[in-house]
Amino acid sequence: MSNPFLFTLASFDADADRVAASLVLANNALAVGSDVTLWLTLEGVELAKTGAARELKPVSFPPVSELLDQFVEQGGRIGVCPPCGKTHGLTDGNMMQGAEWMGAAAVVGAAQESRTISF
Repeated sequence: MSNPFLFTLASFDADADRVAASLVLANNALAVGSDVTLWLTLEGVELAKTGAARELKPVSFPPVSELLDQFVEQGGRIGVCPPCGKTHGLTDGNMMQGAEWMGAAAVVGAAQESRTISF
């Protein structure tokens, strides 16, 4: 893959369209052969909880659960901010399959090599 992208998502249930929009763009980047990481921070870490995506019903986009499944199936990487995860009760036991802890140093490294987009 080439043309790496780093999408940062800091929102969750306050704006389902914001979550969906980040996944629509990330999925399109994957579809054209880019290497894509979705980094979840602040309230965005809630998306990494198993089954949480089913709760989000965007107005303008397909269901978040479908977009997230597509992202994972296409090989997208999901990184989760460790301190934010702790704040929001995310653990290894309730984190969705395929998500991984991704601390500040890893995010800075990824950002240096990627196009970055934040939501």
